Amino acid sequence: MSDAVATTVPRTASRAGRDSSDDRRGGTAVCASFLRWGLTSYLVVVAVTTLATLLWLDGAWAYVLDDPAIHLSVADRLAHDGTWGVVAGRFESASSAPLWTVLLAGGVALAAPVAHALPLILNVAAGVAVLWLLAREQSVLRPGRDRPADAAATILLVTVVLFLPGLALVGMEHTLHVALVLAAVVAVDRWVHDRPGPGPAAVGALVVLATLARFETAFVAVGLAAALLVVDRRAHRGRAALVLAASGLTVVGFGVFNRALGGDWLPNSVLAKGQAPSQAQSDGLGPVDTAGRLTHDPVLALLVGVAVVYLVVWGRRGRAVVPAIVLVVAAALHAALADVGWYERYQAYLIAVGVYGLLHMLTELPPAVRRRAVVAVCLLAAVFGLSKINLTVKAPLASDDMYRQQYQAGRFLDAYYDGEPVATDQLGYISWFHRGPLTDFAGLGDRAVLETRRGDEPRSEVWAGLAAERGFRVVVLYDTAAAFNVPGSWILAGEWRLDGEPVTGVSDTLQFWATVPGEVEPLQDHLRDFADDMPDRTRLHVNKGAPLQAYVQEVEQSEATGGGGQVG
Repeated sequence: MSDAVATTVPRTASRAGRDSSDDRRGGTAVCASFLRWGLTSYLVVVAVTTLATLLWLDGAWAYVLDDPAIHLSVADRLAHDGTWGVVAGRFESASSAPLWTVLLAGGVALAAPVAHALPLILNVAAGVAVLWLLAREQSVLRPGRDRPADAAATILLVTVVLFLPGLALVGMEHTLHVALVLAAVVAVDRWVHDRPGPGPAAVGALVVLATLARFETAFVAVGLAAALLVVDRRAHRGRAALVLAASGLTVVGFGVFNRALGGDWLPNSVLAKGQAPSQAQSDGLGPVDTAGRLTHDPVLALLVGVAVVYLVVWGRRGRAVVPAIVLVVAAALHAALADVGWYERYQAYLIAVGVYGLLHMLTELPPAVRRRAVVAVCLLAAVFGLSKINLTVKAPLASDDMYRQQYQAGRFLDAYYDGEPVATDQLGYISWFHRGPLTDFAGLGDRAVLETRRGDEPRSEVWAGLAAERGFRVVVLYDTAAAFNVPGSWILAGEWRLDGEPVTGVSDTLQFWATVPGEVEPLQDHLRDFADDMPDRTRLHVNKGAPLQAYVQEVEQSEATGGGGQVG
């Protein structure tokens, strides 16, 4: 019987014996070669990009986004103050990845001097776990010098399609989330095919941990439940209920925790960035809109398309039925309710499920067709993954953006405004370095501000009210955020301008605003003083007209209060 026919017949005792034999072989030669080539390509790309970043930044380090510093801020506060938030003593649901933040907090408590490197270290470890899971479960790719197509496919799947090196340099929880989701999908897949694997309690624990890593795991839980019911409703309905309960109760439990401490049902960032429909976005669940979001990542769109075709052709008979159903269901929910993109990270867990399914799909093809399919995988990965390749190559430049803007802004505020209230819409490195009251105009670390963003009141009026209420005298904003939003009474003191086009920076210009005229002169003096410590490729532009603006405002204020115009 050919491989193609054997994969479509019902399981028998002899078939189970052959699968056990396949598992043993997969755990030796095939597993070892895939793991060796996958790990080598992964670690080499991470090492090269990390070294290039360190050299470009003259020995300093920054991640390609400033979001990792938000988690480091919460972890630092949790480890040292017992506060879940970015300001000591004030609860804020500023982390959408509770498990990741707790892991960082433990690391900060034990190894504070290397805290900045912890996200990278944890990501590399999680990436190794992902590759081990895939190597253990796949039997189609045996990379080696005598099998160049398999070697190329392995390297491209690891470094481009899964984007593991890029996720490591992002420095957030996404690789850990991929590992936990993949482990849960593998476990349920083993249930369906009567292969040895974790029991229901262990799978439930995996789903709980994955949900605490990222709440999008709820989409996977729905997909896993659907797969179990499609394959055999009577046999698996209890397990389907277990998976749904494990994720759903975790989300509800965290919501109760948030509400008890004064937060909302979901973390601030989920509320701020989520794509769920609202009064202002009534078409958020439309099929056209959902499909459009899926196509933001061509790799994801391709994998979902392959999964749909596979399910239509093979139905419930195929070996990859579980990951195919999970991918289609979870991707549809993700596209409708969550985001896709922003350094190719939000959809990473979906792509991992798709790769796992694809490797199983390839085993169901006749050997001659399979060889051509592996070559097609190489070509499609290279073409559809061009954006991921580009981001990996430009990672040192992206880190340079963060280092020359948010990182330096955090150092600046720490040096001159330690303990004083400040405001920004760039929470990351600023919240990590600065100690003192902080107003976050983006709302990620400030629920009160997030609530104002949902209203119709002009931002300029909201920001002016916050300045009067909270007493911050200095604001750091990108020029794009400041445009049309800054109150007319605020005065631009100076700007940092980057040389070259930013990669992950919102703009090439970061601005420093004084909310009261009396702060203009001190702020400009601090900016000039700090200029000596600024990195290369960043230029300070001081607003020469700011002192005159401040003087005019002071005169007007003095006259308004009956001071007769005597100023200074």
